[in-house]
Amino acid sequence: MAQPLPKPWTVAEFLDWERQQPERYEFVDGVIRMMTGGTNRHSAIKLNVGTTLRSALRGRNCRAWADGPKVVTPVSGTYPDAVVTCGPTDFDDDRAENPVVIVEVLSRTTADYDRGGKWVAYQGIASLQHYLLVSQDEPRVDVYTRDGAGWRLEVLTGLDAQIPLPAIDCVLSLTDVYEEVRF
Repeated sequence: MAQPLPKPWTVAEFLDWERQQPERYEFVDGVIRMMTGGTNRHSAIKLNVGTTLRSALRGRNCRAWADGPKVVTPVSGTYPDAVVTCGPTDFDDDRAENPVVIVEVLSRTTADYDRGGKWVAYQGIASLQHYLLVSQDEPRVDVYTRDGAGWRLEVLTGLDAQIPLPAIDCVLSLTDVYEEVRF
């Protein structure tokens, strides 16, 4: 279980510490959580999303990352299941700069965290336009899209649904997201 740190750390202190660890950790609101492996379903969905986004963005100024760089905010350092960045890429950095799309595949143990502290931290990212919460128990994706100063939620269900991502001029189908996944 995640425990508060004995002293309040800054994000910079966490990042320095985490880079020295053999395991991956996340830091949100002063709490460090070790990253653990997921189910085969979780892994398949994450790979499907990353592969589909990468293919859709090929030859453009945006890049899809899966299971890779961390997203850093003033209060957090996290590893989303997939992220899309646009603009120049520093391949020596371990951070996803200026994320436009962040995707989290939900599990029973992370759903509250992904909908809670992580989402609050992500809302402060000026470049972020879409936040996707992908269920692994049913064909369902909750899509938060920046709408002026706030966020609009659209819940998409069923394998025929399409996920519009206008910020990257892309549409994801739930058929592609859930390819080969059995419920």
